[in-house]
Amino acid sequence: MPCRELERRACHVGGHVQDIPHMAAVALHVSSPRLLTRSVQIAVLALGALCVGCQSVDDSQSRLDRLPRLVAGLGHRSDDAQADPRAVTTVSDLPVYNGEDVWQRVAQRCRLVDGQGVNERIARQRDWLLNNRGFLAGASKRATPYLHFIVERLDERNMPLELALLPMIESSYNPLANSPAAAAGLWQFIPSTGRQFNLNQSATYDARRDVVASSKAAMDYLTRLHDQFNNDWLLALAAYNAGEGTVARAIDANRRRGMPVDYWHLNLPRETQDYVPRLLALSLVVRNPGAYGVQLTPVANMPYFDVVELNHTVDLTQLAATTGVDEAQLLRLNPAFLRKKTPDGPGRLLIPKTHTQVLTAGIERITGESPTTAVIPASPGKRVIERQPASQVAERAPVPGL
Repeated sequence: MPCRELERRACHVGGHVQDIPHMAAVALHVSSPRLLTRSVQIAVLALGALCVGCQSVDDSQSRLDRLPRLVAGLGHRSDDAQADPRAVTTVSDLPVYNGEDVWQRVAQRCRLVDGQGVNERIARQRDWLLNNRGFLAGASKRATPYLHFIVERLDERNMPLELALLPMIESSYNPLANSPAAAAGLWQFIPSTGRQFNLNQSATYDARRDVVASSKAAMDYLTRLHDQFNNDWLLALAAYNAGEGTVARAIDANRRRGMPVDYWHLNLPRETQDYVPRLLALSLVVRNPGAYGVQLTPVANMPYFDVVELNHTVDLTQLAATTGVDEAQLLRLNPAFLRKKTPDGPGRLLIPKTHTQVLTAGIERITGESPTTAVIPASPGKRVIERQPASQVAERAPVPGL
C-alpha cells in the first residue's frame, strides 16, 4: 500500500464482529485480503470500519493504513477502468426510499451522490455492502439510539444528511469501538485530535465516547475541512480520512501536472480511494434499500433520548437497579463514563425518553436533587454555506486507470 512515511502510518482498524455486544468493542486489524478471507472462513464477519477519527488537524498522524482490504483486490486500481467514473448511471434517476422514519429523511436529503455517476469505484463498494448484508443489518440496528440526534444536528448546520452514515462505516455505530491506534467512539477520534476539538479524556471520562460531544466535534472538523477544501465535500471527506496535508499535497501535485484537482483524479492512498466511494455506495443503498433487498432497522423520526443536567454523581448500575431500567440501555447512551458513574459536579446524562419519568425520579432518590432536562441548542456549531466547488466548475478530463 502507498505509504509516505512508515512511522506516520495510522494503522487502526475498527473491525467489529457482527452483532457486537454493546459493552465490548471488538477490533480486528486486517493487513491483507488473504487475512480477511481467512477471517471470514472462520466465521468472524468483520467489517474494517473506515475509521475517521485518526485524523490530526496538523496532519501529524497520517492514516494511510487504517482501512483493511475488505474484499480481495478492492483497493487496487483496475487496469480496464479507464473511462470517466461518473458516466455509468445517473444517481438522480434512481428511485428514492419512501419509508416513514429517519432513514427516509436521510434518503430524501442525500445530496453528495446527486450529479455523480455510479462509477466503477462506487459500484465495487456497493457490491461489497450487498455481499455483507449482516453488517448493514447490525449497524442499522445499533444506530437506533443515535441516528435521529445526529441527523438533527446535521440538518441544523445545513450539512449533507448522509454524513450520518459515517459512524456506520467508522464504528459500525458502536460507541465503544476501539482501535489499535487508540481511536474511540462513534466517530473514531484518536486522542490528540479529540483534544484539539475539546474532547477531554481522563481515567473516568472519555468525551470521544460521548455521543453529544463527539458528534459536535466531528461536525466541527468536517465543516472546517469543507471550508478549507473550497466547499468540496468529497475532498473534505478524503481529508477526514487521510489527513488534510495528504489531500493538499495530492492537489498540488495535480496542479503542477496540469491535471484536474477533484477527488476522483487525485493520487491518494488506496484506503482513501475506497473511503469516499464507500460512503456514496452506502447512501445509494439507504436511498432505496428495498431495491437492493436490504432491510434497515426502522428508526422513528423523533428523539430517542432526553438530556438531564446533574450536579452530583450518579452510579448507573445503582440507577438501573433502583428504577428497573435495563442497565445496558443506560450504558449504550452514556459510554463516556468509564466507571459507570457520572463525575461529581455539573454534568449530563442521556436517558431514554420511554423511561424519562422513572429515571428522573430515580436520580432524585439517589442524589436528593431533582434533575433538570436540558435542551440541546439549535445550530450548536457553524452553519455550512453551500457554494459550488471550483473543482466542479472546471471541466474534468476522463480519469486515468482507476
